[in-house]
This record gives sequence, structure tokens and C-alpha cells, in this order.
Amino acid sequence: MTRSGYFWRLALSIVIDIGDFTLGRIPVFGTVTDGVGTIVLFALWGPAGLVNAWELIDVTDQADGFIPTATFIALYVGWRQGMFGGGSRDVTPTSQDAP
Repeated sequence: MTRSGYFWRLALSIVIDIGDFTLGRIPVFGTVTDGVGTIVLFALWGPAGLVNAWELIDVTDQADGFIPTATFIALYVGWRQGMFGGGSRDVTPTSQDAP
């Protein structure tokens, strides 16, 4: 995944969390959007996206909106893939650097 592709996916995850915080508080609609959000996050982030399924446990749809699960998943995957930080961390000298 490219850096720009990652940040587009991160932005979509943030939009999913904003939707869950606002419209996701409607009792039945919120449960449906939690299920659809889990499917979308699985498509975006792979198996890590299934962590969002925990939001289906809260049938009142009131408490889970305050935890930005989709954003946490995106940040975790980005951290695991090395999307944050400066340049390469590989400090092994190459043949060009040898005396």
C-alpha cells in the first residue's frame, strides 16, 4: 500500500467514526451501520477490520459511538506497516558505502 493510499483509507476510517458518533446513535440504524462498517473496514484493512465487530455488542448504540474504533484500526495497521516516521530505518551499509 502506498502512503497516499494509506492516508485516503485513514480518512475514510475517520469518516466512518464520525458517522458512528452522530447518526450511529439511532438505535436500529446504528446497529446496521456497525455491521456494514465492519465489512467495509475488513475490506480496507484486512482481518484487523474485524475488531470493529465488538460494536455490535452494544445494542443500545449509545456507548460505542464514543470510541473511534475505525480510526484506531487504521492507526494500528499504519504503525505495523511503517507508515509513520521519517525515512528508512535500515542502517545496514551497502557496497557503495564500504571503503
